[in-house]
Amino acid sequence: MKLNIQRFAEMTAQSDVGIVLYVKKETKYEELLEIKSVPASGQAGGTLETTTLKSPTKTYIPDRPDTGDMDYTYNYTEANHTKAKAVCDGAEHEFLVKFQDGTGFTYQGQAQTWINEVSVGSVVEATLHTVPSVSPEIKTKSEVDSLLQAE
Repeated sequence: MKLNIQRFAEMTAQSDVGIVLYVKKETKYEELLEIKSVPASGQAGGTLETTTLKSPTKTYIPDRPDTGDMDYTYNYTEANHTKAKAVCDGAEHEFLVKFQDGTGFTYQGQAQTWINEVSVGSVVEATLHTVPSVSPEIKTKSEVDSLLQAE
């Protein structure tokens, strides 16, 4: 019996190979940067304590969802930094992260960029810091394909 390794990998997990960060320019998404890390597509909201003096245990209710911030690491070069700075203009931009299997997530937000600390024997990296104004929305492969084909 021959085992189809690729099929097995598709059933259990996906690799980081091929992940792409896009930004919407006018009417279509374009690749922004080759990135080295992708942030989580969300985070747990906070909690509000509702404990009263009568209660023998602390009690809580959920707080508002938190859009948080999303940081991407990229290799610092003048060309990459110029691409990153193009979206650091104080305006909101639409971002799309596409995973290897074609699924992904989108969100709108503002961006900042900077060069990270550097030490001996390391690659110079930079960060693209984005602050979503809305919670990221998970997209199916067909939804991502539609976004990338839209004009």
